[in-house]
Amino acid sequence: MTSDVLSTEAPKAEAQAETDGRHVRGDRTRQALLEAAFSEIYEQGFRSARLNEIVARAGCTKGSLYHHFPDKHALGIAAAAEFIGTYIREVWIEPLGKAADPLAAIRAIIERHAEGGVGVDPRFGCPYQNLSQELSGIDAGFQEIFTGLFERWRDAVADALTRGQTAGAVRRDIDPQCVATLIVASHQGVVSMIKATQDLDVGHAAATAFFGYLESLRP
Repeated sequence: MTSDVLSTEAPKAEAQAETDGRHVRGDRTRQALLEAAFSEIYEQGFRSARLNEIVARAGCTKGSLYHHFPDKHALGIAAAAEFIGTYIREVWIEPLGKAADPLAAIRAIIERHAEGGVGVDPRFGCPYQNLSQELSGIDAGFQEIFTGLFERWRDAVADALTRGQTAGAVRRDIDPQCVATLIVASHQGVVSMIKATQDLDVGHAAATAFFGYLESLRP
């Protein structure tokens, strides 16, 4: 390789490295903004969330925020889709996808919720529920996110129940989609009452009755 080629390629490599570095920094800033936005929205609600606080939490400037998101609405939707989607996937979808006994897996998930073992204090409510109750009736963009998340959640439960039927662990006379809808709705209702009463015993009492229902789904 001649010195002329080397002298030409070196600046190109440096320019590419600089471009790659900017992309990495940009991705980190975007992720920091999403994390900060979700924390602020979970604590304050979307309408009361403060952009100044989000920027401060993220350790960036408003200019950086507007580089990645055109407005608070777009930031909120992105944060809700990412973090609530991750929450549902990690707490519900992935455990159910690996479960040999879906009814036992559902019980274990609910027990973790009741004990505050899923990274969210039940007394503060469910992130999905808090935001959906605040915004579903008034914001079509958020409504679309919540509907899609619910469908993924319900379908994961229904798929697990269907596999359970095939394996002989779940009664064949039930409709997995209907039962899955009831399970998700019941769970959300109990979480709502825990938040309303600030009493974890409400969740424990409901869980005891609900576990009896789950056992009734066995052959």
